[in-house]
Amino acid sequence: MKHRAIAILEELIGIQSVNPHYGEGAAGEMALSRHLERLCREAGLVVSRQQVFEERDNLIVRLPAPRPGPLLMFEAHMDTVSLGAMPDPLTPIHREGRLYGRGACDTKGSLAAMLAAMETLALQPDTLGCDVMLCATVDEEHAYRGPLKLLELGLPIAAAVVGEPTNLRIVAAHKGCARFAVHVRGKAAHSSVPHEGVNAIVHMSRVIRYLEETVAPELADIRDPLCGPATLSIGTISGGRQINIVPDRCSIEVDRRIVAGEHPGEALAELEARLLAWSRTQGIDLSVEPLLLDWALGTPEDDPLVSAAKRAAGGLGLPEGSRGETYGSNASKYQGIGGIPSIVYGPGSIAQAHAVDEWVPVAEVEAATAFYVALARSFGR
Repeated sequence: MKHRAIAILEELIGIQSVNPHYGEGAAGEMALSRHLERLCREAGLVVSRQQVFEERDNLIVRLPAPRPGPLLMFEAHMDTVSLGAMPDPLTPIHREGRLYGRGACDTKGSLAAMLAAMETLALQPDTLGCDVMLCATVDEEHAYRGPLKLLELGLPIAAAVVGEPTNLRIVAAHKGCARFAVHVRGKAAHSSVPHEGVNAIVHMSRVIRYLEETVAPELADIRDPLCGPATLSIGTISGGRQINIVPDRCSIEVDRRIVAGEHPGEALAELEARLLAWSRTQGIDLSVEPLLLDWALGTPEDDPLVSAAKRAAGGLGLPEGSRGETYGSNASKYQGIGGIPSIVYGPGSIAQAHAVDEWVPVAEVEAATAFYVALARSFGR
């Protein structure tokens, strides 16, 4: 007999939920949330909606324990990246113990396991150690506005488990980021008389060298024991209008990865101040534009959530140790903004997320379901 989480996952893969950020043809999350709502109501669960955008709602599912206890939130996002060149992206395909389909790994596998766990717990509420809530959120693949909207409700959430592919490892820490653009202004001139202009691209090359040779190496001293060092990467560059004009502008986009203990706004402010001070000594006309600020995750090893997760994993013969990751997730928003202790846990590998052959191991989806059930029964006791 097919495991309940696998049956749910097959249904979820078949519902297109591409984030509207990815352009024409992206359906968004509403059809998926309606399907999830129907499944939850059939299981006797209490369901409510929170509008984030028109036709894009967070879905909030509640299961109270018979006795008062802390509130544990399971959370997974409903949106996926574009279908891209993936063959049959909306057709769940089983092959060699893997289930293929867009979102199978990121992160409908976690969502299906969480819902299956909620259904199991609803049949045996006396086994709960805490109140449980499942939140299926929108917009993780663009600007995480679903989690930010959820936090506005001020719910008394004691701890959060965010579903993302971790290969069934307990992720208690991951990096955040401070992304920004650097704009250099020059002076246009005809290329036959370049000395009459100021070449913004040439000046930008000096900025790049400063970032790569001076700033980036210093970040190695800012280190998290689970995630490693803070880093800096220059991802894009653009400048100039045509070959016979000295370029009067050039821009780069930079991704500064932060670790727990750093604040994204402070990290950006420090870098901006350094760049502006340095550029004045070099005679470079430069400005910095913030693009995206995201928090790092760092839940202590002795936090009750981490301890309960280790007990649940150990009892199932799953990996008990906690680890860090270099990617980000919604968990850092819950901890960084809401002060909610959080971990990341789910089936599959981040290497398959967004891939043209996205898949998740069937056995890991089943094991994740058991972990979520065990955690809800042990947390708060």
